[in-house]
Amino acid sequence: MKMTIIKRSSAKAWLLLLLLLIHDGRCIKWLALGRTEDGYTWTREACTSAKNSGLLERKQARACRATPDVMPSLVQAARDTSTVCQQTFRHRRWNCSSIERAPDYTPELLTGTREQAFVYAMSAAAAVWRLARGCALGSLAACSCATPPRREPPSPSALISPSSFTATSVSFGTLSARNSFKWGGCGDDVRSASRMAKRFLQGATPPGTGATAKFMHAVNMHNNRAGRRAVEQSLTLECKCHGVSGSCSVRTCWRGLGSSGPAAAGSRLLRRYATAAEVRPRSGGRLPPLYHHDNLLYTTKSPDYCLPDKKRGSLGTVGRQCNGSSTGYEGCEYLCCSRGHVTRTEEVLERCDCKYISCCYVKCKTCRKVMKTYECK
Repeated sequence: MKMTIIKRSSAKAWLLLLLLLIHDGRCIKWLALGRTEDGYTWTREACTSAKNSGLLERKQARACRATPDVMPSLVQAARDTSTVCQQTFRHRRWNCSSIERAPDYTPELLTGTREQAFVYAMSAAAAVWRLARGCALGSLAACSCATPPRREPPSPSALISPSSFTATSVSFGTLSARNSFKWGGCGDDVRSASRMAKRFLQGATPPGTGATAKFMHAVNMHNNRAGRRAVEQSLTLECKCHGVSGSCSVRTCWRGLGSSGPAAAGSRLLRRYATAAEVRPRSGGRLPPLYHHDNLLYTTKSPDYCLPDKKRGSLGTVGRQCNGSSTGYEGCEYLCCSRGHVTRTEEVLERCDCKYISCCYVKCKTCRKVMKTYECK
């Protein structure tokens, strides 16, 4: 009789854990939209179909039906999230490859780890960046260019990105500090984009799973906000010179996101990933008030990702290529977890010593090159 009770309790515990995992990862299932074909037409029916397929949560499907014109931007944001995450962690033990499994994530993106915190934040950052660019390009009905700031642009010597000036700009020191500028151009409307992203990403609190699920949801939404703020903090001052014969008598300035894409926010979030704070559930499922909005938060310690462990979402590093001469994250000592590595030597043939013959013909020699690769044991 006692054994039966234990088995039933164990079954209930596993069921509760399963429910927590299902609900906890549902707000980033939309990243699977990155596999949507270019030019896909988003209609109310398409939004409902995405919800029925498990790609959109109920509130996300509602936002999709209300503003289908934002969906192409969000599809691109899903691709950006995957690209930036894998590029950022390409030399780490956890290399973000599991993000490609969306919407069927492995446990490290479902159990409140640092990695889950980064993905939540990065997905929010990518959504804000793409929506802000959509606003500026006029492809979204709900927004356009950003409202010019009330304060005056800073003096020329305080410019953040002088490289954004035209080639004909003159020395900043020759410009008047007060009469040489004006707000203009088309700034990126990050405020409106952040509001739209929040509406789409702010999923409903998991029903019927108690304070723990509410707490996990609060942590995820906090990390979403940290991602949105990372884009707001990536705005820089961009200016263009005007004047007779390139005199730059007037500068038109605006606040924009530049050309680096969501990767700029990804760099900020990587630093916050390294300093993420661990939090514990409180009564009522609320977050403690001492954490800054920019921090990333996690609830579960990550595995070391050295060996395969399906229960914790670790693929291990066996077979991963490493750098035999580096002492950093990509170095064999760290990446192979001190297990050692195998050195492989391969001889390849490649063209070399190429010379132009006459006007249109190139003659090259064939050279042999020895390539060494290092692979974790």
